Amino acid sequence: MHTTGSRAWRPAVVLAGLLTAAAVLPCQSPALADGKAIGPAMFQGRPYEGSVEERSQEAIIIFHGSRTAGEAREDVILKIGVTGGVENFAWVVPFPDKPDVAKEDDKLFTELYDYVQARMARPAKKDGSKAAADDTPAADEARPAVEVLSRKIVGTFDVAVVRENEAGALNGWLQENGYQQLDGADDVLDFYRRKKYVYACVKVSEVKLSQETAVELHPLRFTFKTGGRDGIYFPMKMTGLQQEPFDVNLYVFYKAWINDRLSKFGYEHRGFKREYRDWDSSQCKPNAGKTYSTPQQDVFLADLAGRLPTVTRLFQKLHPGERYYLTNIQARRLEPEAIRNWSDDLWLFPYYRNRDFIPYDARPEGPASAAWPGSVPTEKKKTSKTRSASSLLAGQPWVPPALGGGIGVILGMGLILGVGRFRRSRHGREAKPQPDVAASENTMATDHGTV
Repeated sequence: MHTTGSRAWRPAVVLAGLLTAAAVLPCQSPALADGKAIGPAMFQGRPYEGSVEERSQEAIIIFHGSRTAGEAREDVILKIGVTGGVENFAWVVPFPDKPDVAKEDDKLFTELYDYVQARMARPAKKDGSKAAADDTPAADEARPAVEVLSRKIVGTFDVAVVRENEAGALNGWLQENGYQQLDGADDVLDFYRRKKYVYACVKVSEVKLSQETAVELHPLRFTFKTGGRDGIYFPMKMTGLQQEPFDVNLYVFYKAWINDRLSKFGYEHRGFKREYRDWDSSQCKPNAGKTYSTPQQDVFLADLAGRLPTVTRLFQKLHPGERYYLTNIQARRLEPEAIRNWSDDLWLFPYYRNRDFIPYDARPEGPASAAWPGSVPTEKKKTSKTRSASSLLAGQPWVPPALGGGIGVILGMGLILGVGRFRRSRHGREAKPQPDVAASENTMATDHGTV
């Protein structure tokens, strides 16, 4: 097998799925939220038989859709904590495209948790409007079996981004570099190889792990193109390689609400429930989002701006002046076997007002099409009698009444990407929607225009 740019790594490996603002909840049993953990092939001169277990993962997703296919972008910030009996381990995360990697502050997760809990403790105003959803939409050169696309040090991490070009090559690369192979994972690795995804291999060295205490490692931000227009990506199929049920907690920032159960593309059909989402009060500009880069000047965020200093600096650094709605969704006790049998990873979509509208990325040739085969838009479809064209508003989208309720594997050495401190809480009441305005049934306009 031929590889390029590789250096010998000798840590345990965590194969993780990915992130949007995502977090995995602590489980009584070891479990991965979106990846797979494996140990080093050798440790202290003999085969390693211990376990590196992922005890916590939190993720934050910031999504920007695009009018142009293939140009949508995500920032995914992950934080992990592990326990185990080796000084080194590695973590492998699949992405649709080569990510840029940077270090972030772990206070981000504490602040977002506190913000959500504080917001949920207060009832929503009754006279506000809801957030608008968004509807905008050569022969390969000879390559080595495993390409090393980049390699750099990010904080305490050594990060290599690789692509598997031949079946079985990734396992060979892992073995060459001192890792245990991913036994029984051919179907999952083939899935990512066929989609031409890449893996961020994150090596953590000089961090002595204890079997008793979880080591909190600083978060990493991955910025990448999703390969689509309107789909928010979170890898989960890798999680199907583990043995124990797992929990997931995602914080998603987007300029509109996220489809919950409005259509078959909603996240509730994948086992997730909403814990919280921002809304528009009567003082807010309808469907305009919230300025997390200047929360003290935002009428919705101002009263809690003091809780978000690190979050504020993040948005000032990455996306100053941009507006978002935060949606916090959770899933508990997901069964790995069921996730492994998914036809694709988790994809989230905007809250399109027309229930019949097919998200661009779920259509044939879209990056999420495998999850919904045969989802072909047709001009013959019409809105239901109960929701005529007049209910599909351009400026004020149709939004249902408030809804209730508010990813990795273990191989050789289990690792759980998991967590944070979050608990179930009651939801604040949400405002009823304003009167609807007519719009084309295949569009979902916002004050920002279409994607």
